[in-house]
Amino acid sequence: MLAAIRSLTRSPFAVLIIIVPLLAAFALFGVTDVFRVSPTSAATVGGETISARELSTAYQRELRNIQTQNPGVTREQAEQAGLPDRVLGRLIDQAAIEAKADDLRLGVSDEEVRAGIQTIEAFSNPFTGRFDRQAYRQALSNANYSETEFEDSVRGDLMRTQLVLPLLTGLAVPDTMATARLAYEGERRSVDALFLSPALAGDLPAPTDEELQTLIDETPQAFQRPELRRITLARVSPELMMRDIEVAEDDLRNLYEIRLENGELADPSTRSLRQWNAPDQATAQSAAGALNAGTDPAEVAAEFGLGEPVELTDVQAYEIPQSAVADAAFEAGADEAVAVEARLGWRVVLIDAANDPQVPGFEQARAGLRAELALDQAEQRVLDKIFELDEARAGGMALDQAGAQAGIPVEYFDFVSQSGVTADGVQVRGLADNEEILTAAFEFPAGFETDPTEYGENGYFVLRVDAVEPARVPDLAEVRERAETLWRFRTVDERLQERADEAMTRLEAGEDLNAIADSFGEGARVETATLRRSETAGPFNQDLVRRAFAAGENEVFEARAGDQRTRAVARVSEIMPPASLDPTDETRTDIAAGLESDLSQLIRTHLLTTYEIERNPTLIDQALGRSNANP
Repeated sequence: MLAAIRSLTRSPFAVLIIIVPLLAAFALFGVTDVFRVSPTSAATVGGETISARELSTAYQRELRNIQTQNPGVTREQAEQAGLPDRVLGRLIDQAAIEAKADDLRLGVSDEEVRAGIQTIEAFSNPFTGRFDRQAYRQALSNANYSETEFEDSVRGDLMRTQLVLPLLTGLAVPDTMATARLAYEGERRSVDALFLSPALAGDLPAPTDEELQTLIDETPQAFQRPELRRITLARVSPELMMRDIEVAEDDLRNLYEIRLENGELADPSTRSLRQWNAPDQATAQSAAGALNAGTDPAEVAAEFGLGEPVELTDVQAYEIPQSAVADAAFEAGADEAVAVEARLGWRVVLIDAANDPQVPGFEQARAGLRAELALDQAEQRVLDKIFELDEARAGGMALDQAGAQAGIPVEYFDFVSQSGVTADGVQVRGLADNEEILTAAFEFPAGFETDPTEYGENGYFVLRVDAVEPARVPDLAEVRERAETLWRFRTVDERLQERADEAMTRLEAGEDLNAIADSFGEGARVETATLRRSETAGPFNQDLVRRAFAAGENEVFEARAGDQRTRAVARVSEIMPPASLDPTDETRTDIAAGLESDLSQLIRTHLLTTYEIERNPTLIDQALGRSNANP
């Protein structure tokens, strides 16, 4: 809906890899047809193709982003939640928009692509804040992107924006719709509720082994133990190597001089100026004098017949076409006017703003320069170490011995899951946040050693799978404590349900809520709240409020309350309309957003029914890691 269309203003690459907004496209729209497609494409939409590599890269990035926020999420859980289909759906939506843009002959110039890329903060020089080609290339290399691939992606994003955004503007909100929205959102309801807490369940007997085993058999998913693997890991990273790096003073000063000479230590000087053509030297000098005396530029231009000015804003010297004008402008300060003889005649130049950033001295720049040089040396040491490790392994050494010889720490992990937790559910520090390592650990059979593989920020690892324990449902003895806890929760819930059923029957028969509460004793209480649809209060949680607004006046209903363990039997005692139905600007803005959302859905539906969508199931499965073949 609206969020899907508006996500065209953010690039999936920028958001997930360099965390910088640029531009993106739609989210999932279901497509179920399966056709034969090109042997090199996972899917095609009209004339646009989605390669298996593109799908694999997009899926891995999105999965890694989710696991960064939620380390316990496994690849299997992401699969069950439909993540692969959502990623493929998003790429199909993008391709459909690109196909339509091609049909309409929409285009994006190289200058627009370049301007878009240069606004990305991750590509800027840390000293100047300006676009830095070296940083740009390094960021793309870290993300496994070529410059051509990324620039094509940016071009497609800009093209999609040209097509979609103009369709979502200028929608008017009907008064009837605004009034109905106010009536819906402003309505309040008074609810009387009998809350039944877990204390009403009373004392519970100890569960028998038979009861616990039955619980495990009925709910195996609650006890399922994932596949576990014991691994030996040798890894090295620039961060590890940085501890022993010493940077020579001469190297620091040499780098400073290079940065200084190339103008990379501070933003370049800029000028904002206006310039007028003058018929001769005398006129130019007189006009400049009048401007310096404080006369309004428009009056000066009229008095001396200078015509309309040419304005330049925040330009560097090389951006001013005539060198004589550029030289004079950068010698002058703000609010200063000068007469200049250029190639094509005399000019009157007024400096509206002057910006001359101060270049940091060596001591100011020292820390940043040292970090840069230390990182370069650390990265080289990483390559040297991993080469030594691989040479030792090639000579017949086991991973443990090769790591010791190369000076790379060797770590041992005793049965961890693919999400980086132990059999007891404890997250393994230093492993759970390394998706590349965990993926490799679960791709190969026991006894297998991987080749050197890059991970993180220019780090490398080699691992050996020492043993594999398949996924299984544990024996009762292994999960007794957890089974007993779940049994108690379930038994308490069943007893509360019996009390809730009884209270419902008595309340519907006309008995007072307080009388019912008194008869139940400690653990039962009555509360009243008056709320809007979007409000909650104490035990009146979202579920209870939602059910209250679905019920009629004096209608009895049941809901879970508070932390979901408490039960509530409630009745809507009064329905109160809003005091005013005059829509505010904020209300109209919200409704307009909803209309844009509906329109975006129509656009998406139209595009995905206009173009033939073809899929290659084999390549899709390979790209999503559903088979052992590489996409």
